[in-house]
Amino acid sequence: MKYHLKTLGCAKNTVDSWRMESALRSSGHIPSFDKQDADLLLVNTCGFIDEASQESLDAIRDLDSNRGKNQQLWVAGCLTQIASERVKKEIPGVDHTFGAEEWDSIAMELGPSEESYDIPAATMPGASVSAYLKISDGCDRPCTFCIIPKIKGRMKSDDQQRLLAEARMHAYAGAKELVLIAQDTTAFGEDNKDKDGLAHLLEALSEAVPEVPWIRLMYAYPGKVTPKLAETMSILPNIVPYVDMPLQHGSDATLRRMKRPSLRKANQSLELLTNAMPEIALRTTFIVGFPGETESEFLELLDFIKEWKFDHIGAFSYSPQRGTPAFEHEGSVDSAVVADRFSRLMTLAQDISSSRTKDLVGERVEVLIESEEPGENADGDLISIGRSFRDAPEVDGMAFVKGVFKPGEIVPTVVKGALPYDLLCYPASD
Repeated sequence: MKYHLKTLGCAKNTVDSWRMESALRSSGHIPSFDKQDADLLLVNTCGFIDEASQESLDAIRDLDSNRGKNQQLWVAGCLTQIASERVKKEIPGVDHTFGAEEWDSIAMELGPSEESYDIPAATMPGASVSAYLKISDGCDRPCTFCIIPKIKGRMKSDDQQRLLAEARMHAYAGAKELVLIAQDTTAFGEDNKDKDGLAHLLEALSEAVPEVPWIRLMYAYPGKVTPKLAETMSILPNIVPYVDMPLQHGSDATLRRMKRPSLRKANQSLELLTNAMPEIALRTTFIVGFPGETESEFLELLDFIKEWKFDHIGAFSYSPQRGTPAFEHEGSVDSAVVADRFSRLMTLAQDISSSRTKDLVGERVEVLIESEEPGENADGDLISIGRSFRDAPEVDGMAFVKGVFKPGEIVPTVVKGALPYDLLCYPASD
């Protein structure tokens, strides 16, 4: 049977879809990029916030309205984990629903293909220069704005040996970067009473895939960076000095309503990382307009940003999510005020990012090439596109390198110019 899979949401959902495809392919089913040619239309949904839920519903509805007479429509993932009946009610044409992490159940329900062939269960389609490695699922943190614990349940660390095997598979397929993701990567091992579980995993990964030059850490939790983790990152040759740590706000009053760690704990984690790795690039995200946010609290957030001068900042306007404690909070912030604060924050973030990239002009920077085909600049020069270690895939800036290089090459360059988020580079002469 041929299936067409549509994935919505974050990188963690992308990994879930890879595993879903692995189970389907192991049963002999064949992917189809052409949805019209597929026997089964499969959607891996997101339900993190109302906007994401609506996007998932719109995608399902579109597939339903345009599918052929004999095509099945199955829906899985976060949205159906918490709102399966809503999906069935709004889109009666859906033939089957599954919750999150039920990729094996999907394959079992579909059964083996008459054209079954043997593919190792660990095989993940879509291997590329950069690959995601999801190290755990679920979350134990009590954030009042987040529905994930209800969707995913308690945090469960993945088996380390399975993760090492998955990493080796990505390395064999040609990946030059592994991006570690989870709801909370720093919680890895906590369910097994190992407070330094993430540090131990990084040590094992560094040894298992020495041919992968970049291993990157995303979704760290403030207050959970241990001295061992900071030290481990600083000494292992293929752990890049980069951390994504969503801090959510810079006011203790707001953080208390969010049930997030205090600024003291956030500062402690940031200081451990920057002291161990002075060259580290820091990414974070903030929520603007959380219920009860005053102008004074927002100004505290801006002051916090000015103090740390984060390399990369993402921001979201607060979106109420049914089923979360914050949904019942009083003190909603006027939408015009939220929009104004969002604009002010992002203007500051851009100014800081621009300053950080300009500081790199004249410096040597290694660039991981991602582009399959070179482009051209305004002068007609051929340009290859990639990223420095300071930039994570999909969310941060790019590096434009003069010349033609293959995807997966790591090119030593000199930064000749800078845009607010991107670098203009020439190959280093020596």
